[in-house]
Amino acid sequence: MPTRKHTAVAIAAAAAVLTLASCGKSTDDLFSNLNGTNSSSSHDTDPSGSDAPRSDAPPNYADNSRVRQPGEMSPQDEKRAGQKATEVQRALDELRRRGRISPAEVRPVLAQLAAPAHLSVEELLIGPGMDKAEGSTYGIWIGETACVTGAVSKDRVWAHANGHYPETGCLPPASAH
Repeated sequence: MPTRKHTAVAIAAAAAVLTLASCGKSTDDLFSNLNGTNSSSSHDTDPSGSDAPRSDAPPNYADNSRVRQPGEMSPQDEKRAGQKATEVQRALDELRRRGRISPAEVRPVLAQLAAPAHLSVEELLIGPGMDKAEGSTYGIWIGETACVTGAVSKDRVWAHANGHYPETGCLPPASAH
């Protein structure tokens, strides 16, 4: 059976271990990054002593989100894609005014503008649950490095030039979660 003296020694030893383990850290810092997040504000500096801001993003966030970032476009392809985006915007604005925004109605108009480039036209999916919405989403391959990507809904038309997505080409990848 432990005596009071043994209990006091055990408590003192535990306190010493915790004090040494947390040397130089506040209580908040001890558990701040257990789940890949940091409770410290983004204004904090790197613990290595550099003045660079510390990110609140989880480790390897940039690697994990790379598939959601379009690649670089060559200057020539970027110029062509910008011009094609303007043409697409005009054509789809006219279709939208007439209420013709389904993939079956959008595809033939874009096929004429895109020829001979690769074209993808799909149902419009929105929100984190990727719910079907009235309209279409599309991607047109331009040159070697660019796309015209966008959507048409009953309320508006989107058309913009961007690079290829690593895994999906011209259409942006679905949300991961």
